[in-house]
Amino acid sequence: MNSLFETLQGEFCPPLDSSLLAALLADLETDGQGNTIVPSSGQIEELKNTLRELSSQADESQLNELSDLHLASNTDDTNSTPEFYQGTTTSSSDSSESSQQPFSSPLGFLQAALPHIPTATLRSALDGTDGDDIDMWDIVADILTIEIIREMEERGLDGLDEELGHVLNEREISWETVERKKKPEKVEKRKNTRGKTVSLVDVRQRQHTPKRMNANVSRPAAAPDPWTQLSSLSTHLATLLPPHSPSFFQSYFHSPEHATPYIALHACLRSICNSQPGIPADEYKDILSNLLEIISPEYEGLDDEAHMHLLSDLEVSLQATSGRGDDALDLAKLLRDLDSDSTGYLKMGVYHSAPQSSKARQIRRPNLPTGPPPIPPPPQLRPSAKPPPPSTKSSSFQWQTVPQRRPVTQSPHPLAANIPAYASKVAGNTFGKGGKGDVGEPNVHKRRMEESIRKRNELLKQATKMWQKGNSKTRGGEVAFYFAERAREFQELAQMEAVNAARTMVESRRTTSGDPYSVDLHGTTAYEAIIIVKDILQTLPTSQSKPLRIITGRGSHSVNQVSVLKPAIKKALLEDNWLVGTWDGGLVVRGKR
Repeated sequence: MNSLFETLQGEFCPPLDSSLLAALLADLETDGQGNTIVPSSGQIEELKNTLRELSSQADESQLNELSDLHLASNTDDTNSTPEFYQGTTTSSSDSSESSQQPFSSPLGFLQAALPHIPTATLRSALDGTDGDDIDMWDIVADILTIEIIREMEERGLDGLDEELGHVLNEREISWETVERKKKPEKVEKRKNTRGKTVSLVDVRQRQHTPKRMNANVSRPAAAPDPWTQLSSLSTHLATLLPPHSPSFFQSYFHSPEHATPYIALHACLRSICNSQPGIPADEYKDILSNLLEIISPEYEGLDDEAHMHLLSDLEVSLQATSGRGDDALDLAKLLRDLDSDSTGYLKMGVYHSAPQSSKARQIRRPNLPTGPPPIPPPPQLRPSAKPPPPSTKSSSFQWQTVPQRRPVTQSPHPLAANIPAYASKVAGNTFGKGGKGDVGEPNVHKRRMEESIRKRNELLKQATKMWQKGNSKTRGGEVAFYFAERAREFQELAQMEAVNAARTMVESRRTTSGDPYSVDLHGTTAYEAIIIVKDILQTLPTSQSKPLRIITGRGSHSVNQVSVLKPAIKKALLEDNWLVGTWDGGLVVRGKR
């Protein structure tokens, strides 16, 4: 009966176990007394039907187990990060729907292998592909390429290598679509063109280096100067307070009697209030209470002194606008913004120093001598007696004190101003020995990140290979899922090293600038920037008087010239109940609500 066992084993194993088949076959080959008998054809057919039912149940249970294999917690944690990139939110129903995809389906495999990618991106990558003949590795490679391009667009030119980023910043090279060149119909005759003349001189003498013509290279527009900002601010005030002209407000801003733009505007509004009739008391109280209800939720985190300033600004704005609520509200918000920039770090106007006292302005005339100076007595011509030399000499075997030799100061070469090669060498700093900040530590994190990404790609290739080899039901089973799990672990390691490299770069800039309340996030992604800012806010106390200034940039190097970091960070901080204000180049955090 070995042939019967081998036949049944080849047909039903797997998914059934061979020991179960041997036990069922042994029951047919023995009677009740333990004697060996030959099973009939009917018994064998009945055994085959039983084995078919057991194998179908085993297939269904295996499919259910593979369908339940998904990274529910990891998918929820990582899918919240890409939402900041696009500035959109997904509902819980979408996440639950995407987590229920079976592993045997292409979308389920992509969810298990790439849990940090949004489900919408995975679906769009699968659109247009043939379900029967699908190359999963090509789809995974396309998705990873799109993610790399998106990350480079978020980082901008500051996130590239130093040499490449420096070259691109100088030339301002923009992304262009390369098209296939058409072959010309007629081949033109080759013209005799003269080659470029190269001068053979000393390379250290830079006056012989040909100058680059950068006349046609477009440069980004520079930030407006304070005088332009004052002109724009005066024009805006003229629209809020007619019939006064912009020159009327500029006279107050340019006056040295007012130290800050806030004081100048407050004095200007006081003068306007004194020159026009007042508002009836009943109407004034109603409008003031309505304005307080509108503006109080926005400034509920203010202390008592700042709240009194807000009330004073509302009163003077309401009187200056003759009871126009909308104009008074805009004017009060403008006063609050100018008051928050009392230190002048946002450069919202011209700041004047305190006027000097009249006593300091008086020129002190020196007292002229009334006569010639006294003549000193003549020096003594006799030289002073020298002390006698020591009579005894020290022995050569005794201890002697050796004077410390002074270090020789190296004077610069006389031709160092004209020939840079003769200049003295300058050592790097203590961080990265390169003179550009802490460049040693980020390189370590970048090497670890690149190694983790390389291992992740290898594991993803193995996972797609095993998934392709499986049948239409199991699709590689637990082997493909194992490689997908390992790839996810290395993806998390690479993401962690990228955050550490970005944090080291940002902290190096803070140390170099010397201002702990200023954070420059150039060269980081939205995910890295949000983590870094939240960590800084946990350790650094912020308030209305000491706000945290976040520099995100104007988006000059981003897609469509729109900043990606600024809206993403603002959305994340507002969800944590932080008081966030905006300015042209970033955000300002003034504590929690």
